[in-house]
Amino acid sequence: LKNWAGNLTYSTNKLYEATSVTELQNFVKKTSRLKVLGSRHCFSDIADSTKQLVSLSGMNQAYLDEQNRTVSVDAGMNYGQLSPYLHQRGFALLNLASLPHISVVGACATATHGSGFGLGNLATSVVAMEFITAKGELVTLEKDKDGDKFNGAVVHLGGLGVVTKLVLDVRSTFNIQQYVYENLPITRLADHFEDIMGSAYSVSLFTNWQSDYIQEIWVKAK
Repeated sequence: LKNWAGNLTYSTNKLYEATSVTELQNFVKKTSRLKVLGSRHCFSDIADSTKQLVSLSGMNQAYLDEQNRTVSVDAGMNYGQLSPYLHQRGFALLNLASLPHISVVGACATATHGSGFGLGNLATSVVAMEFITAKGELVTLEKDKDGDKFNGAVVHLGGLGVVTKLVLDVRSTFNIQQYVYENLPITRLADHFEDIMGSAYSVSLFTNWQSDYIQEIWVKAK
């Protein structure tokens, strides 16, 4: 087993693929040590285990609540699956991961970020979460009800338990247009950093650090 980039080989080939919450609870109860693999878009060994790995990729459904403007997302769903599901129904996420194959639950667990001064990291869209503890108990935490306990649990780095579901805020769907600028001198970026990064809904910089220029600036505006 390797990660997405192929630069990390996991320390065991024992991979349990869950298909339901009840089945997963029973497995957790009888397993002394395990770690959960998301979409394997991780370049460190934080998700590695010498004992047992668990995949929730088969649990990948979403359930839209139009009235409350939220979507319930199973742990195996990625952004490439969730975004079209929402768009077809007239809704969208406020912010996205940089690549479509990244799992929603994994991205929120690690506080993965998009780009843009007005956008929080991906975990800021979470309003509720469901997870299985080491004893196999199913626990639900809600932002409005559980306060600091919820805030302390959202970015858990896999140490809280096996997260099976998230509920995210959504908004009405919208279009983005992107402008690409080339070869911005790094000195100009330093002098006008806040103006540049705050100039649109989302701004991304790309450089190879081999010259005194930022090779590309992607400016995305609604």
